[in-house]
Amino acid sequence: MVAPVQDQIREAYSSLQQANADPQKSNVIRAAAYGDLGKLLLAAESFPDAEPCFANASILSPADYRWSYYLAHVYRLEGQPAKAGAAFERALEIHPDDVAALEWLGDTYLDEGRLDEADARFTRALQLQPRAAAARYGLGRVALARHDSGAAIFQLETALTLDPRATIIYYALAGAYRQAGKPGLASSRLSRKGDGDVARPDPLMQEVSDLLRGPIMYERRGEQALGREDFAGAVSAFRKGLELNPDSLSVRQKLGTSLWLVGDATGAVAQFDDLLRRSPEYAPAHYSLGVVLLSRGQTDAAIERFSRAVRDDPDYLQARLQLANTLRLGGRVEPSLREYVAVIKADPRIGEARLGEALALVRLRRFDKARDRLIEAARLLPDRPEFPNALARLYAAAPDPRVREGKEALRLAQQLTGQQQTLSGHEAMAMALAEVGRYDEAARWQRDTINAAQRAGLNDVVPSLLEDLRHYEQRQPSRTPWRTEPEWDER
Repeated sequence: MVAPVQDQIREAYSSLQQANADPQKSNVIRAAAYGDLGKLLLAAESFPDAEPCFANASILSPADYRWSYYLAHVYRLEGQPAKAGAAFERALEIHPDDVAALEWLGDTYLDEGRLDEADARFTRALQLQPRAAAARYGLGRVALARHDSGAAIFQLETALTLDPRATIIYYALAGAYRQAGKPGLASSRLSRKGDGDVARPDPLMQEVSDLLRGPIMYERRGEQALGREDFAGAVSAFRKGLELNPDSLSVRQKLGTSLWLVGDATGAVAQFDDLLRRSPEYAPAHYSLGVVLLSRGQTDAAIERFSRAVRDDPDYLQARLQLANTLRLGGRVEPSLREYVAVIKADPRIGEARLGEALALVRLRRFDKARDRLIEAARLLPDRPEFPNALARLYAAAPDPRVREGKEALRLAQQLTGQQQTLSGHEAMAMALAEVGRYDEAARWQRDTINAAQRAGLNDVVPSLLEDLRHYEQRQPSRTPWRTEPEWDER
């Protein structure tokens, strides 16, 4: 641990020793000394050392629910749900109306499959705090586990309304819509899932988070600010952390990223360069510099950075995927294909890599292989609309007649437009209609697509849309699946 944290823990341990050595000290005071040391160790993520501190404190002062509560979090963070549940129960016996404890205990029961008990704890938390997003999220997951899709959708949508930044909710919500037989809504929600956790006010754990004087505290604050998209706040927190520990590579990397996000590209590059002077093989810094260079249109230099990141850390899939995308878009298609294959081998569920691989195969005019890869991707990731969209385009407009299947293209396009109304889906529908000889309908769909693009201010795509419209008006099909390759939707 860094020196300021070491000093804090030494001070707390000295106070504990003094309390234990003084027979005049009451059990409550001794419990507080154990608890204060335990909180510091919990904040420093030294869980095995924090456990006996809180256990002793709860024995010495059994009426103080804080010690059982903190002990429960130690067990939770150590992955011991049964012990965590028992400790949360003891805390609630002393302080039955603590909303945070009720929510955490509900989560613990839910993880163990104890649905009725989880339901009861979340319901009680909601009675005490009607706007508790975490309790709503918990009740939604309970309903999902019971296959009650209607209740799950209500609770999860309400939780999202209460906490729009909690993008983690979208994953459960997609499952609820899938249960309800609404694949279009399921796909829409799943495409928006993220790592934003549900906010839950927890004064006792916030007290722990604010304890440490060292860079760990500022690093956590910076990460929390990033999660809130408070990029200026993140910059401030990471700078303070770096002042206390200038040698921290991770804090410097996060500071550089935060500077980039607030628009200070020069400051970001300075941090990444400093990182690489200190540690030339630090792959994240090479990756970040690649992102900056790519944004400046320096494609070859960006490729060098992404390649270096992958060389220094072969398991850095984000860097390898970015390398593959940059190679493909820069016209170096065969090398990009090798990188896509490596990403997919490491993690078959990375949809962006699967789409990139198919687009690379199309560029190489290997239309049959592109089709096969897209079929496999659509089977593995049924909630991603990119794959049926791409398949519909290939079936409708591939230059290789062995790949074209007009009826299948139309089926996929109808499925797409029935689930979501998008420009890309409408364009695919026009292609499919033209391939089966329904040129008048194809022209109408294409005109609607052009009008929608103009209303949305997407005037740069209109010329290519007009080109296909002229084909349909002349009763000719399209033979260009994409005039501009699609981008993966990260929402």
